[in-house]
Amino acid sequence: TTEQLVGMATDAETELLGVLDAMGIPYEIFRHEPVKSVQEALDAEKTCGLDHIVGARTKNLFFTDKKKLKRWLFTASVDSKFELKKLGQVIRAQDLKFASDLTEVLRLEPGSVTPFGILNDGEMRVISVVDEAVLIAERALVHPMHNLATISVPAAGLLEFLAARGHEPIVVRFPGDGACELVSDPKAAADGAGAPAPVKAGKEAAWAPAGPSLTTRLEGLLLDDLMEAFKGGGLAQAGGDEAALKANLSRLIAPHLAGLRNAAYVSGFTAPLASVPKNPILDF
Repeated sequence: TTEQLVGMATDAETELLGVLDAMGIPYEIFRHEPVKSVQEALDAEKTCGLDHIVGARTKNLFFTDKKKLKRWLFTASVDSKFELKKLGQVIRAQDLKFASDLTEVLRLEPGSVTPFGILNDGEMRVISVVDEAVLIAERALVHPMHNLATISVPAAGLLEFLAARGHEPIVVRFPGDGACELVSDPKAAADGAGAPAPVKAGKEAAWAPAGPSLTTRLEGLLLDDLMEAFKGGGLAQAGGDEAALKANLSRLIAPHLAGLRNAAYVSGFTAPLASVPKNPILDF
């Protein structure tokens, strides 16, 4: 029965969690009734405590092209609006459409699509594509290989997992009005293609120069929050207590630092933790 299934990890989930544990990627599991749509997943959050978790809620889709020669596993924020045609042009997929062989290729059931599904892509037939909005969030919320639960992982941890399995993703951005922009393509970078060339969508370019860099936009958000904290007296509440001031500052900027780290990872910049100098004020 459904009641018996809820709360029980599948073999696939157990394998996934073993990989995450081995990689040192933290996670939290939330059990709920089976869900088959974004709305059902959002409704289920209230029953398992997930509604209190800050992170990117996602929709995950499995695509193929006109000739059914390639497969794409796409993870996007539920808030991102996009058009299949424009997405297909940016990732260079002719006549992008939903694939019907999800179970055959990734051993996932409909309604259980997840970026972690590449764990079953031993033949490397699938290309990972991720929405930038997911990667700049503090955490990503996806299925753990089935739809009876949701797993919360750091967005940087999701990127680390994909890269470790040979599926460093194509990253795209949806600025609005159905438009789609290419942020990064690891294959193009490996081929020495450099910056992405504009991809035409009818008479308009589906990709255009993004303007301010991702990190510049994140820095702007951080400064906005700091200004609000100073204006509202949020930082002053600590009084003269240095430890309390440090704690308040840490809570304020931690999500922004997570976004900057993820942005750097997307751009291909990585460094061992030991090589990062400590902040003299916050001791990060």
